Amino acid sequence: MNQEFEQLRKRFLENYKKACPIMTVLGDEVRQEIFLILIQTGGRGGIRVGDIQKMGHISRSAVSHHLKIMLDAGIISRRREGTKNYYYLDSASSSLLAVSELLQDAVRQMKHCPTYQENEGEHK
Repeated sequence: MNQEFEQLRKRFLENYKKACPIMTVLGDEVRQEIFLILIQTGGRGGIRVGDIQKMGHISRSAVSHHLKIMLDAGIISRRREGTKNYYYLDSASSSLLAVSELLQDAVRQMKHCPTYQENEGEHK
């Protein structure tokens, strides 16, 4: 193996260890739906549990449960105003950056595969 590939491989494995828990959390369909709702409502400064419930047709207790899992994983953030909680994606602090780095590393590594071909941005 050449040195560049070995460095990429090592970095990929390090990023995989960071990203694996986040990918596991986002592997749940309900959390994927909540994630999409948070993206779609991103410019509002956060969204409350009841609004997520209505938009996703998910029970209030399920929304709260899944938001806690996403908070604990560092995927989303929460802002409090008195007794109200607003949930949002924070690109500056989100653990999702680990997944982004992992995927970028995977693309870099694919270029070292013997069957890699680049054709106007498409990979075969």
